[in-house]
Amino acid sequence: MTQLDIFDADPLLEGLNPQQAEAVSYRGQALLIVAGAGSGKTRVLTHRIASLIRSREAWPSQVLAITFTNKAAAEMRERAEQILGAATEGMWISTFHSSCVRILRREAENFGFTSSFTIYDSHDSRTLIKRIIKDLDGESYGCTVSGVANKISRLKNELADVDSYARNINPNDPNEVKFLEVFREYTRSLQSANAFDFDDLLAQTVFLFRAFPHVADVYRKKFRHILVDEYQDTNHAQYALIHELTRECADGTPG
Repeated sequence: MTQLDIFDADPLLEGLNPQQAEAVSYRGQALLIVAGAGSGKTRVLTHRIASLIRSREAWPSQVLAITFTNKAAAEMRERAEQILGAATEGMWISTFHSSCVRILRREAENFGFTSSFTIYDSHDSRTLIKRIIKDLDGESYGCTVSGVANKISRLKNELADVDSYARNINPNDPNEVKFLEVFREYTRSLQSANAFDFDDLLAQTVFLFRAFPHVADVYRKKFRHILVDEYQDTNHAQYALIHELTRECADGTPG
């Protein structure tokens, strides 16, 4: 059968160029698509999802499709619905953060939170940081709200928590010691309030999977096909989340 015959045989490949059609049809272990803006990445992903469902290679509930922005996730879901209709209802098509919220709502009680946790936005976080800096006289040690907020965000996206950060600071640097004190109180205050900040959503989900392998195995077995759009390869937390979801399960079965 020629390539043109294959295109004619599968309507999901109609209108795709050869590279896009190959990406939709590929059935190996992993696939990386490198493409620029406007090159049809979302179309390829939605057609690939539809191909997996229509060929009965996956149930809708076994598909996790994640992207970075709410707009991109909504577009992906809309396109999938146009092809598959009600079958998309069982899929997880959302942003990294929304997917993590769903997981944490189900599993947060494993590590000291409840399912009704609050999510702090940037304003909430900075208000809390401002109060802590004032209470701990952080301004005298160079702590500013924006500086502390940005540093905490960067550390969380590198999957560094208070304890791991404390092991690497210079104990003779009073500014670093004071930042650690602020960071520790910020972390304690969030937990006391049963709250996560925005960066916690990814970082805490990775922590959950690493600390409780049996919980991670539930999602590794659930999601047989993971498709990622607009992946930020500079974001370690995003990479770690996908890595944890695709690892081999504790019982030796593939993730």
